[in-house]
Amino acid sequence: MYLTLTDLLWWFLIALLGYSWWHGRGLKDAALRAVRKYCDSQDVQLLDESLVLSGIKPGRGDDGRFCLKRHYRFEFSSTGDERYPGTVEMVGRRIRRITLDTHRMPH
Repeated sequence: MYLTLTDLLWWFLIALLGYSWWHGRGLKDAALRAVRKYCDSQDVQLLDESLVLSGIKPGRGDDGRFCLKRHYRFEFSSTGDERYPGTVEMVGRRIRRITLDTHRMPH
């Protein structure tokens, strides 16, 4: 069986997509751990234990090098009754910012 250049290109693209998915999954897990820790420190509850990728765009990191900026959304609750949105921004492998929407504090 002979492989053509086209076959090799397809295998390379499949491997690249697999690696991108695996790498992105690891970054999402790291962001989820950071969000859990942040929510605990702010005395709010992370709901659904999940993040949703809301955007990826190219950018520059703190060192000026090319990297991808990822934005994730999540929901949290301060009283257990309402749901509020939050976001986390990653630049490369680093968490740049975690924000919580304005929320009511328990009495």
